[in-house]
Amino acid sequence: MNVCVFSTPFILGPRIRDALRSVLNISRYGNQYIQINEPWKRIKGSDAERKRAGTVTGVAVNVACLLSVMLLPFMPTVSAAIQWQLQAPEQCNSLTDRFVCMLRAGHRIGTVSPLFEKLDPVRIEGLRSKYGGQKVTTEARPVPGERESTDPKDLRELVSKQGNRVRDMKARKAEKSLIDAEVSTLLDLKRRLEQAERKVGGEK
Repeated sequence: MNVCVFSTPFILGPRIRDALRSVLNISRYGNQYIQINEPWKRIKGSDAERKRAGTVTGVAVNVACLLSVMLLPFMPTVSAAIQWQLQAPEQCNSLTDRFVCMLRAGHRIGTVSPLFEKLDPVRIEGLRSKYGGQKVTTEARPVPGERESTDPKDLRELVSKQGNRVRDMKARKAEKSLIDAEVSTLLDLKRRLEQAERKVGGEK
């Protein structure tokens, strides 16, 4: 593994979302670096290829070390797990304006294990129901006063808006349960519009 020092713009922004975006970006770059260089193939090649595989692996574990530090404010348990698996030295607990390989040639990592539990769909739905709050039920629905309107003109406008909402959700590939709820609202509005138009036609 070659010792490496790269300049890298990973200074965190003042907002949590910006900071997490920086973490995800570095993680993505690290993953792309591994996928492009394919050290699992190079290790089977010539002496030069095996040396390159060692360099790629060394850079990759150092990216993981960097990510463990960046994750500390947000996911301290995961951060600690990464550092334990890497057997990271104490000096790997601070950030600088340069990417420095803290795990040098000859460093031995510890036992590697998955950091996250794989969730099945039933478990995901349970967590969403428990912690999802009211956000999923308030997405751009017509206000109660509009829903009670019996004027065909108003109802046509609501049907048009609701139809656009359904198409937009399908285009964004929203969850089927959410789309079904909006489709149900659209069908209800169409039914009310049909009733209103029949009533107006009967009064003429």
